[in-house]
Amino acid sequence: MMVIGMMPVLVSCQKTIDDDYGAASRLVVEGWIDSDGHPTVMLTRSFSPMNPADITVGDLVVRWAKVTISDGERTATMIGRVDRTVTPPFVYTTADIKGRPGKRYTVTAEYDGERVSAVCVMPEPSAIGRVDVLPVASCDTLREVTLTFVPEADRCYQLVVYDPEMSGRFLPCFMGTYRPEAGMAGEVTLTVCRPNIDTERDDYTPYFAVGHRIGVALTTITTEVWRFWHQYDDVTAFGGNIFLAGSVPLGGNIAGGYGVWSARGWDYRTVVVD
Repeated sequence: MMVIGMMPVLVSCQKTIDDDYGAASRLVVEGWIDSDGHPTVMLTRSFSPMNPADITVGDLVVRWAKVTISDGERTATMIGRVDRTVTPPFVYTTADIKGRPGKRYTVTAEYDGERVSAVCVMPEPSAIGRVDVLPVASCDTLREVTLTFVPEADRCYQLVVYDPEMSGRFLPCFMGTYRPEAGMAGEVTLTVCRPNIDTERDDYTPYFAVGHRIGVALTTITTEVWRFWHQYDDVTAFGGNIFLAGSVPLGGNIAGGYGVWSARGWDYRTVVVD
């Protein structure tokens, strides 16, 4: 998934740690449901970078799976559809289930004899205090964006951004996971870094271009989900070549496969970068 479209590649690198070069690929899930939002699942297959076959991200997309979601009271089948604004360009979703904090969401996917599943309880959201747009020294065309809020003890957070110039969906901010230290009190200010997309031609910058209208969200997530994205950030930041990174297996919470399923408490602001 590039930030996310690279997940099948990163997860498959976990297989190389286990010397599992010859094993068949497995299902990879990236999915989420936000408070007051509907669920989305992106489903692909893992592969080993040691495999000499010429494989593209499009070859890994799973389009004919049976994907269901349950909130403990009802179960809905998620419908697959093409969405060319995201990578990979295929998602499963349904309007029959809506995110509510405190609820337990179970997602399952079945394809070609495989079955994977995951469970996640949605935390209560934490409120954004403010979002600030600040100048960048010696650059009139870029701005730094920061988010200030009061974290709650024993909670984990992730910053995500919607920038229509990058994707048709919210993407995790680079180094955007946060967990307050024990005994910490009062508000904190975090830098909202642009997502680090591997397909961008220019050198990465954490800043946003002047004139963009972006969405910034503070998501409250479970410890399992935080751990997955924290490890993902480490691999992206320090792994060098992303295809050969993977010195630490990504934890995930998918039984029978790879990836992560997130139920996220959500607070959101629209920001004009000026």
